[in-house]
Amino acid sequence: MDKRQKQVMDSLVRVQAFLDAHPATGTLTYTHAREMLDGVVDRLRSYAGAQLTGRSQSRAELRRQRDQIALLVAQHIRPIVTIARAQIEPTSDVGLPEGLKMPRLPLGPTKMLAVCDSMIEAARPHQAVFVESGLPAEFLAQFVAARNALVQLMGGRATQVSTQVAARTGLRVQLTRGRRAVDRLDAIVRASYRRDETVLATWAQAKRVQLLPGTGRAGEGAGEGAGQVADAAAEATSNIAGEGRVLPQAA
Repeated sequence: MDKRQKQVMDSLVRVQAFLDAHPATGTLTYTHAREMLDGVVDRLRSYAGAQLTGRSQSRAELRRQRDQIALLVAQHIRPIVTIARAQIEPTSDVGLPEGLKMPRLPLGPTKMLAVCDSMIEAARPHQAVFVESGLPAEFLAQFVAARNALVQLMGGRATQVSTQVAARTGLRVQLTRGRRAVDRLDAIVRASYRRDETVLATWAQAKRVQLLPGTGRAGEGAGEGAGQVADAAAEATSNIAGEGRVLPQAA
């Protein structure tokens, strides 16, 4: 959740507190709009938590990928390349097969997988030579297992990235729904407290999106109604992470 999103969410929480302190009067009721607002706030907290967790776990998966790539280079690729080079006489015109050459480092996980696959296939016909030169009899099986471990780590990070994307979309949708709930509540509050300027000023302040310096334009005044608050919230929701149209959501 970025700063602008948090500011909109904070305004929704202030609205909840206002409604608790100032019940609707007469035959008016907050019930339906309040249920909508409460559901939005609950979902926003859930999405924000998922986004934070996903980001943290994604970074951890990335570190594990780097560690696995380092292991592949140190324990599998480099020993194979070293032994392959030793088989070639210094005066020979024969060069190393492409699949047995040391790759240019560093490499990302996708390119590392390609290097591993190429080297495993290039080394397979010469297993006996590598074993005679000191590698364990199951060195290719160990290489394949280490390569597959990298694939699993890549899948884990992709899952965490997907979680962040889903949470980001959820935040955008729920912030828009929250704005709609405030619009509905605004009419009820104004009707209930039309003769109480103090309460109406408190309401305007509660629903106002308190933009921080450098994040955009704050609302013009505490008593100008739901329109400007809605505009500020709409601006906040339209600029959250990622581009694209807000998905429609039934009230």
